[in-house]
This record gives sequence, C-alpha cells and structure tokens, in this order.
Amino acid sequence: MGFLKFLWGPVIHKKEESNKKKMLISALGRLQRKVLGLLQISAARVVVYWVFKRGAQIRMDRGTIKGVQPPFIVLGNHTSNFDPALVQYVLAPHPCYFLTSNYYFRLPVVGRILNIFRAIPKIQFYPDIRSTRRVAEAMARGEAVGIFPEGRRSIDGSCCPISDTVARLIKKFNVPVIAVRTSGGYFVWPRWSPFWRSGSVETVATQLLTKEETGRLDVREIHDVICRALAYNDYAWNLAAGEHYGHHRAAENLHLVLHQCPRCLLERTMRSEGTRLYCRKCGNAAVLDGYGFLQPADSESVIFPDPVQWNAWQREKMRGLLRDDHFTIEAKVKDLRVADKYHGKYRRCGYGKIVVNKDGIQFRGSVDGQMRELFFPREILPAISTEFKADFEVCDQTNAWWFFLAEEQQTVRIETALSIMYEQKQI
Repeated sequence: MGFLKFLWGPVIHKKEESNKKKMLISALGRLQRKVLGLLQISAARVVVYWVFKRGAQIRMDRGTIKGVQPPFIVLGNHTSNFDPALVQYVLAPHPCYFLTSNYYFRLPVVGRILNIFRAIPKIQFYPDIRSTRRVAEAMARGEAVGIFPEGRRSIDGSCCPISDTVARLIKKFNVPVIAVRTSGGYFVWPRWSPFWRSGSVETVATQLLTKEETGRLDVREIHDVICRALAYNDYAWNLAAGEHYGHHRAAENLHLVLHQCPRCLLERTMRSEGTRLYCRKCGNAAVLDGYGFLQPADSESVIFPDPVQWNAWQREKMRGLLRDDHFTIEAKVKDLRVADKYHGKYRRCGYGKIVVNKDGIQFRGSVDGQMRELFFPREILPAISTEFKADFEVCDQTNAWWFFLAEEQQTVRIETALSIMYEQKQI
C-alpha cells in the first residue's frame, strides 16, 4: 500500500491542486459576474432616474413576476434606446444580459462597455450561431437573457413584424418567459430623432409562459402568444393617457421616415424643421404638438394625425408599386465600407450604385479599385439594419457591407420595399 502511495502520490497531489485551482477560478468568475451584475442594475437605475424623474414619471407594475427565478428569457417591445435600462430596472435584483446589434460591438467605447456587461452580439436580420451559443451558456449558468423580438426599435411608434425565431429559441431552451411591455417610450426618444425628450412611460412586467407551458406549446403557438403580448401602438395609448412630450425641435428628422406627401403624392419631398413637417414641392405642412400628434398647419393641409397612420399609407403606396414586375429602386452609393461579418472596424473600400428589385439588392461599382458586383437575395432580407439616415448595413457569408447613399430618404423606401416583399413571401 505504501509503495502504491509512493507511485501515485504526486499524481493525486497534482490532481487535487488542479481541482482546487479550477474551483478557485470558478468562484472568482461567479464573484465577478455578481459584481458586474450589481453595476449593471445600478447603471440602469441611474439612467431611469436621469431620463424619467425630471418632471416626468415612470409607472412600474412587476407584481406578477415576483418569485420567478432565473434561468428565464425576457421579451420586451422596442420603442426607444432606453428599453434595456427599463427592462433591467424592472427585473432587479436579477441582472439581464441582452441580445444587442453586432454593430455596436464595433464601436471602441460602446463595444467595450457592452462586453464588460456581457451583452450578447447578434447580427441583425441574419442567422448568427454565436448568439444562440451565448444564450445557451447563460441558461446553463442560471441567468436571465433579454431579447427584443422586433429585432430593432419601432419605426413609427407601433410594433414591427416579429419573426418566429425567438419562439424557436424559447422552445429549444424550455424556460419560463417574462414579457416587459413599455408604453410611451417612442415619444421619449423616437427612432428618427437625434435627441431624447423628457416624458412619462408605463412599464408592465408579466410572466408570459411557465416552463411547463413552453414545453407543451409548439413553436407556432408560442409565436402567437409573443405577438399578442408585445403588440403596441404608442399613439393609441397616448390618446387615453394624455402624456406631454413637448420640445421646440420635436419634428426634426421626422422626414427620414415620413417621406411621401399625402397632398401631392410625391415621394422624398417631405422636410422637417423645429416642430414642422412640410412638403418642399406643394407646401403641405403639419405641426407636431406636445403630445406627439400631427396637426394640419392650415385649412388646406392634408396630413395623417400620427406617424403610424402616415407610414401605413406609405406602405400601401409601396405595395401598389410592387405589383409592377419591373419594380426597381436605384440609388447612388457615395461611400461603401466593409468589415469582417463578426469583428473589427469598417474601412472605406468603394462607391457605385445599388438596384433594389424583386430579386434583392444588387451593387455595381468600385471595390478596392476594381469593378465588382455584389448581390444580396431578398430571401435573406426581412429588413435592413439602419437608423433611417442615409446609410444601412447588409451581411453576406463573410463580410458586413455598409452603404452610404447620396440621398437619405431612399433608405426608408428600400427598407419598406424589402420588408413588404419578405412579408409577401412568408404568406
């Protein structure tokens, strides 16, 4: 026995040391996650206090989620840039790790902060196996993961289409699901606006599905539950709530979304300044009031009362154009940039022209000094990743391409056409 101990003693000792080292690393990892989780919760509280407590209110209802413990998936409607802070504020004391657009991880400061707080990168509107793997790791650690199923912030104040991708993810992990729905967030920081304005919001958290229910329901049923729970229209909400969100530059950049004039019917003619939205061709004009609604500037003005209805009308006009088999949108690309699909900075590489038709997006032009063609089929384009300025991002198998157009209002036309074609393909 002593002889065996003499032979195997050093091996056993090394094994014990290795196990102790692993246990120490694991314990330090847990401690680090707890500290960063507390910092994240504190940061969310600071943001909420800073944005909503200066003469405004934030009304919270989280009574139905008391006692729900991670792991779970949190779903939120996406009305503004402040949604992650609101969701985290509601979920405290549980830190929540959000799926976040991969683009933000490319920004030096923002990307570092997102990595510190363990946000999960996800390429918008493109399959990304990394995000599924990171969600699986978080579920295995017993954590909460936050997802905005619209995949982007609201364009006009109403819910964007929700694909069944999130329902498939929920079915895969078979965990409880919490829904956090915010009303009024679009008025605080509309997607098209360069700044936020103080105002009240209402946030309600509910347990949407238990673990047993996610196990019992199929993907289609889960998807239907999600769509019903997250459907919203902030303008319909504010008709009853009567909350004020006034600002002397409230309408600035609204023309990036509402580009077509309801009076002369011309596209890309709307402009905005201060609280006014007007047509540079016929003079048709609207004034954005303190409650976020559009009022006619005079008795001859033809306008819709809110962006939801205006954008719905624009989409119907685009559907009419799409009935033409030879439908195209042509746009000059003044600057083209490229990066690895997942990592690294963009670099300037060319210029040219894009043509959008029923097949997808085709680019022709100079790339690194040589004439090239790029093609992105419509089957992989439920929408484009854009902030509705003059630029948008599209990915292929290896690269992310960032297009800067010569005319900014072409971006919303391209996004509208592609999203309608994708919807029609899904029916």
